[in-house]
Amino acid sequence: MDMEFFDSFDNLLGQLDVPKRVRALSADATSDTLWPELQASGFLDVMVPESHGGAQLGWRQAWAVMFVAARHGLPHPVAQTMYARALLAHHGLSAADSPIAIAHAVRIDAQGGLAVRDIPSVRLASHVLAQAHDTLYLLPVDQARLANNAGFGSFDAGASWDDKAVSAARLSLAANVDLPHALALSLAVMLAGACDRVLEMTLQFARDRSQFGKPIGKFQAVQQQIAEMAELVYSARMASQLGSQSDDWQMALRCAEVAKTQTSLVAGRIAAIAHAVHAAIGVTEEYDLQLYTRRLYEWSRGGAGGNYWAAHIGQAALGHDNLLDFMRTEVF
Repeated sequence: MDMEFFDSFDNLLGQLDVPKRVRALSADATSDTLWPELQASGFLDVMVPESHGGAQLGWRQAWAVMFVAARHGLPHPVAQTMYARALLAHHGLSAADSPIAIAHAVRIDAQGGLAVRDIPSVRLASHVLAQAHDTLYLLPVDQARLANNAGFGSFDAGASWDDKAVSAARLSLAANVDLPHALALSLAVMLAGACDRVLEMTLQFARDRSQFGKPIGKFQAVQQQIAEMAELVYSARMASQLGSQSDDWQMALRCAEVAKTQTSLVAGRIAAIAHAVHAAIGVTEEYDLQLYTRRLYEWSRGGAGGNYWAAHIGQAALGHDNLLDFMRTEVF
């Protein structure tokens, strides 16, 4: 992990009172005071080429920025924007300073319109980067019809565009782009960061909350729950780092699948343990835990869930004669 990126971005976000601003966003997604400060920090251009004003680093270095963003509860498509900007810049295109969401499972209808059932954080984005076969589109959110198919406090939505908007948003890029894997890895890293913060909050609560004259963290049943939670959190962190081994903006596809599989499969259990330890206070609007566990549930299913990507890995493994060679060459 790049500790310089981690510490610098962590210090910046620590000064912004992110939970308070996220609550304001939940009431009005158009009143975003966080993104301008994130943009001004320069951290979002870590993977952008130097010729476009970036640092020209890879997923390995960008991991720290994405992880910290989620640790502080940012619901914005931070990781997706970092990848999208790098992709566009490496093809000679400039991206706007505003956030960019990435779509998965795109459908093109007979009239040329485009629809996506669920796009993570689209309500906080200005554009959506979508891929249909070998064609990419950079679609303006203000021209979309958004479908409110998520719960309270969510910034996800389905979206659709008519044929004219789709035609105008078409990009001429190389065909070696894989947006579903990019979204999967982006969400995997964000999941790992949110899981890390949820564990930290749960440990602190178990130390501070007393029952029957002693902290609840002294009870064996609670200790067992937290021990399980810690194992799952660190497995998510390791999986996200495994997926982020690339030293440029492109990723190892199989490693991205492993990262999303593991982080998605453990996120729900981590959230459940956190709420079990916190009891009723964990679901109250005033307490920050629910700001993180909402993201865990959303990001775990966003970009397809763990079972979907596990099936991809299994199908790829069945195509190899030697499973050990498959693991060594494609996963590690």
